[in-house]
Parts: sequence; C-alpha cells; structure tokens
Amino acid sequence: MEEKNKVKPIKVVLIGESGVGKTSIITQFIQQIFQIDPQSTIGGTFSTKIIKCSNGMLLKLEIWDTAGQERYRSITKMFYKDSSVAILVYDITNKFSFEELQNYWVNQIKEVCSKDLLLVVVANKSDLFEREEVNEEVAREFAKKYNALFHVITAKNTTLIENLFLDISKKISGADSAMMIDEKALNLKPKRKRSDSVSLKGDSNHKNNRKFC
Repeated sequence: MEEKNKVKPIKVVLIGESGVGKTSIITQFIQQIFQIDPQSTIGGTFSTKIIKCSNGMLLKLEIWDTAGQERYRSITKMFYKDSSVAILVYDITNKFSFEELQNYWVNQIKEVCSKDLLLVVVANKSDLFEREEVNEEVAREFAKKYNALFHVITAKNTTLIENLFLDISKKISGADSAMMIDEKALNLKPKRKRSDSVSLKGDSNHKNNRKFC
C-alpha cells in the first residue's frame, strides 16, 4: 500500500505527429487555456500536476510534450525513457497522423519503455467531426490491440482533458476516483519550475541545457 500523503512521480509522455494538438492538450490541462495556434515544440517541454486518488495515493504527473517533426525523430527517444504512461495522439481530421501512430510511434515507444507502460490512444479535435478522416471504430481496435485506454477529446474542452488525465490516474493507482489538487496546499517545494523546456537546436547554448532521462 502506498503511504498516504507521499507523492509518487509518474512520467507521462505525449507523442504523435506535429500539429495533432499535444501542446494544446497540456496547456488546457495545466492552465485551462486553449491555444489557437501554439508554437511547435522543439525537443520537449515539461509540466507537472498533482492528482489525489480516492485510495489516498498522491500522484505527481510529470508531463512531457515532445516534438513530432520528422527531423527530430532520432533524438526525441531520450524523452521516452522511464515513462510510466505514453499518450499517443492523432488528429481525427488527418488520416496520416493516425497511420503514423500505427506504423511508427507505437513501435518507437515500445522499443524504449518497459512492458508495464500504460498506453493511451487519444483522438483529438473531436469538435471538427464533420471533417473526420479516421473511423473511430478502427482507432478503438488499434487501442484494443495494445490493451490501451481510448479517449475522444478536443483540446477546447477542459472537462474532456481533465477526464483523460484523471482516468489515467485511476488506472495507475487502482483507485475508483481521482481529483486534481493544488500543489501549494501540500506545501511542496518543486525541484523544477512548472514548465521547463529542453532545446535540441545545435547552438552554442545547448551544452548548458540540463539533461532529463
């Protein structure tokens, strides 16, 4: 049994093609803000959120947003290491983004992470259902193949995003329910700022960046 009031870190990584909405999902979850046109992620960015589960377990979700551009594919693997949860995101209006989950991203994450990894398949941009290119049942079968959770969301809807991460927290903790709480109420002293970023640009400042594993 996990000791009550002891915070357990859970590394969560979002992966998928550029433009599927990974950054918007995280921004909505952390800040309750929808970004219409967020800047493309270079490398990876890091955010945290505390979840309290009904069995007394406290989870600190350490959420990594990774670059989806093809030119970064050989490098972003380093962000997958030690992940407990991998959220595979596709855009329902972009068939290619789903095909790449099947053909590339799921294999990459399984190469690096342990067999205990929790996979979650997320169909984003459900508000654009009239432009849907990916059959939901096909996506559900894909998730079922890997014993993954499946969520249909839009980053515009705070409730859907919160339910996604609360569902993940319940699965990880084995609890019946979960809720978000304020880190300040726990008097925690975070080791990192709320949002840190790691650049993969080959500039002169790169050697000064911290390494995350």
